[in-house]
Amino acid sequence: MFSGKIIKVLYVDDDPDDFLLASSLLKKITDTTYILEGATSLEEAIPKLDESFDLFLVDYRLGKDTGLELIREIKLVRKHAPVIMLTGMSTGNIDKEALNLGVSDYLVKGEFDAQTLDRTLRYAIRDAQLMESLSSAAVKFRSIFELATDPFLLMDYEGEILEVNPAFQKKFGLKAHDPNSDETYYFKDLLPDESSRQELEQLFLNGEELYDMEALLTIEHGHSINSLISIVKQDVNIYQVLIKDLSAIKAKEEEEHNLKKFSSTGRIARLLAHEVKNPLTTILLSADQLHMELPESVLVESGDLIDVIRRNCDRINHLVTQLLDSTRFTELDAKNHSINTLLDEALEHVNDRIDFKGITIQKQYQTDICDISVDGEKIKIALINLIVNAIEAIPEKAGKLILKTSIKENQCRIEIKDNGEGIPKENLERLFEPFFTSKAAGSGLGLTNTQNIILSHGGSIRVKSEVGKGTSFLITFNIPS
Repeated sequence: MFSGKIIKVLYVDDDPDDFLLASSLLKKITDTTYILEGATSLEEAIPKLDESFDLFLVDYRLGKDTGLELIREIKLVRKHAPVIMLTGMSTGNIDKEALNLGVSDYLVKGEFDAQTLDRTLRYAIRDAQLMESLSSAAVKFRSIFELATDPFLLMDYEGEILEVNPAFQKKFGLKAHDPNSDETYYFKDLLPDESSRQELEQLFLNGEELYDMEALLTIEHGHSINSLISIVKQDVNIYQVLIKDLSAIKAKEEEEHNLKKFSSTGRIARLLAHEVKNPLTTILLSADQLHMELPESVLVESGDLIDVIRRNCDRINHLVTQLLDSTRFTELDAKNHSINTLLDEALEHVNDRIDFKGITIQKQYQTDICDISVDGEKIKIALINLIVNAIEAIPEKAGKLILKTSIKENQCRIEIKDNGEGIPKENLERLFEPFFTSKAAGSGLGLTNTQNIILSHGGSIRVKSEVGKGTSFLITFNIPS
C-alpha cells in the first residue's frame, strides 16, 4: 500500500551517528522513498512539529530530557501521529510508559535491520491512519447520537441498556435509565406487551437484527406511546436501538381524518336540510290548508291528526336545524382569553352537578400560561359539554375529574380527564358523529357541536378511553408565532 510513496520522517536523537545509521538503512528500501530530517534536542524538535511529517522517530534519551516529553508535545499537536520510540536498551517500564503515551511501536537500537525498520514504519503509519479514521467516525457517531431528536440507545446482547442519548432521557426519564445509578436497566422493561418482549428475546436468541417493529413503549409517568423500533448490530455484543415516536404522526392522521369526516358530515347535513326542509314546508302548508277547508265535523272526527302532522314537522325541522348548526363553521367573536379562566367559568355552570355527585376536582393549571385568541362564549359551551359528559360517566362519591392546562410545542393544551366508566372501543370512532349517543335521553349532537367549535378555531380534539378506567379529552389550540 505504500509502494512508490514518499514518507517524510522527523528523527530526533542527540547522537548524529544513530541518525546516519537509520538514514543508510532506509536508503536500502527501493519501493518507498524515506526523507529523514533530524533534530538533536527537545528544543530543536518542537518548532518542527508544525511541519508536515508523516512519522516521528524519537530516542528515549535526549540530553537532559527524555523522548517521552517530546512524545507528549507531538500528541498535543497531532493526537494520532505515528511515533516510534528508540532506545539503547530494552526496558519494560520504558516500553509501557511510551505505549501509554500513544507510541505506535518500540525499537531497540542495534537490534533491527532495514527490512524491520521499513515494516515498523509502514505499519505505524497504517495504524495511525486507521485510528484517525476510527476517531473521526466515532466523533460523527457521537454527534449523531447526542444530537438525534429521536430516542437512541445502546444495549448488549442480553438487552441491558448501556448508554442513552438526551432525547431518550427526556422522553423515558430516569426510571428507564439513570447514568448515575448502579442499577441495571433492560430494554424489555419498556415493552408492556408480552408479544413484543418475546420478539425481542427471539432476536437475541438468533443474533438477528430488527427493522421497523411497531410496538407500545412505556415512557415517563406510566404513559405509553406507539413506536417504530429498529435494532441493528454495532458489533458482536452491542446493539443500536432507534426509536421513532409514532404518537404525533398518528395524532396528526387522526386530526386530518376527523376534519375530513366533519366536512363530509357538514355536506350531508346541508344536503338533508335542502332536501327535507322544502317538502316539510309543503306538508305544513297543506296541513294548514286542510285545517281551514275541512268541515268542522270532519275535523272533530279525525281528532288531532293535523296537530300531529304539525308537531312532527316542527320536530323534524328542529332536528335538521340542530344538525346544520352543529356541523357548520360559524362566525367567531375572537378575543384574547386565559384558558384557565374559561375553564373555571365553564366549571361554575356545572358546580351543582359536581356537588350532587360528590366529585373531586383536581386543577393542574400552568400558571404562566399565555392568552389565546378565541370566541370565549363558544369555547365555554364546548368545555361545558365535555365536563358534563365526564360528570355523567363518573360514579357517585368516588369520582375524580382532572382539569389540566399547559403549553407544549407552541400549542395551548387542555386535558379533561375522568375516572368514569370509559367508552367501549367500538364507540370511540363514532363519538363525534351526529345523533350518535349511548344515553337514553341524549340528542347525540353535544360532542358534534363541541368538535365544530374546536375545529372552527383551527384547533383539534382527541379522545382516549379505556373501559373501567376512564376517559381523557385533549384539546389543542395553535399559538400564533
